[in-house]
Amino acid sequence: MNGLRRMALLLLLMVAQTAYAGRIDILDTRVWLQDETYLLDADFSYEPDEKVMEALSNGIPVVFRISFAVEEQGLFARELASREMDFMVRYRPLAAFYEVTDSEGNQQTFVSRLALFAYLGELREIPLVRTLDLEAGKEYRYLVKAELDIDSLPLPMRPMAWFSPVWKLSSGWREWPLNP
Repeated sequence: MNGLRRMALLLLLMVAQTAYAGRIDILDTRVWLQDETYLLDADFSYEPDEKVMEALSNGIPVVFRISFAVEEQGLFARELASREMDFMVRYRPLAAFYEVTDSEGNQQTFVSRLALFAYLGELREIPLVRTLDLEAGKEYRYLVKAELDIDSLPLPMRPMAWFSPVWKLSSGWREWPLNP
């Protein structure tokens, strides 16, 4: 009986930890055509767990990855284009600001979490696919996913992060039709 109670308590604690884990949501997307290229605007909501923010405060860099894809719909979906954008976030305690470095090496600084996540939450004019890659009369869709990249954490932290729901922040793939 005692072993059964321990198992039940352990299960309850795991469920409670999952319930309080952070989240990333895709709030809205918009695709529009400019100069023969479809561009994407996307809005995200980031609510990382306090453990993630604590790691940042202790000098651990965290990478948020945004993935995009365009597929031809049908029995055998065919990927036409894909792209990933990484945003490495560091906290600089001596200067008391957050520093974000994107995939292209551009840096931005923010003095508050609110400003940091407002910046990460707005992507604008991201090239998705050229009109030359799309055929008239066919159906297409675009997919978007935002996640915390566990594999970019320092090596000693990865095993713990792989098994902790606190670090498994992901919006999952969301898809919308792309009508050329």
